[in-house]
Amino acid sequence: MAIVVLALWLAAAVAGVTLLRAGGAARRRAAPPVPAETVPAAAIVRIGAVPMTEDGKPPPGPHVKVTSPAGEHPLLEFCHPALAVTGIACWLMFVLVHYRPFAWIAFAILILTMAVGLSWLAATRRAARNWADASWQFPPRLVALHGLAVTLAIVLTVLTAISAST
Repeated sequence: MAIVVLALWLAAAVAGVTLLRAGGAARRRAAPPVPAETVPAAAIVRIGAVPMTEDGKPPPGPHVKVTSPAGEHPLLEFCHPALAVTGIACWLMFVLVHYRPFAWIAFAILILTMAVGLSWLAATRRAARNWADASWQFPPRLVALHGLAVTLAIVLTVLTAISAST
């Protein structure tokens, strides 16, 4: 049964990658074109060294505030796939060595991954409501397929972990 769950996790991962690619493609199609800035070659100045201040120290660096465009959530976009890969690795270790704590660790990572994924989906839908053109959101059929595969994986993961613990 553990191998079936592993295959199901991998199917959910494939559905997730397909979902990510389709959502990214829709977002790029819906985004307004960004005009390329043209800078004349004479305006580019190359400096070999930064001039020092009067007291001999380098000037303070710029303080850049990093922001993301509306509808983009870089932390969620990184954490969800990273946690999923970590969970699959833990489940693979359980399949290979049958060390029961790996099953429960993989289950905990799966639940955390699910929570991050649901918050990513909610944030994306919330941002899509605020935009006039909501065509860049994730395709609903792929979201449903990915969610169905993950739900089935959760149920079978729990059943397998319980049967391995007894």
